Amino acid sequence: MERTLKIAMTALLSILILLGWAPWMDGEKIRDRVFEEKAHIDGTMTWVTYPNGTRKYEKICDYSVSWFPFGRYVASCEGGYFVNFYGQIIP
Repeated sequence: MERTLKIAMTALLSILILLGWAPWMDGEKIRDRVFEEKAHIDGTMTWVTYPNGTRKYEKICDYSVSWFPFGRYVASCEGGYFVNFYGQIIP
């Protein structure tokens, strides 16, 4: 009984550490996905009016991806999002 409990606890701890680390999350793919879904909402992409009167839709600043337990934190100068280990973007 005690051996089974040790094996179960070791397996549970290993799974918890693996989910906390989330090594399968590619920072570049996450940045691209957040950019596609959220850049027009949070102001990272916006219309810029130049002094000569022309307007262009362009990127103001880029997203940076940081490790965070159980996912990644993606932030720009206009907003930040937590992407959990199964890919859901949370504002």
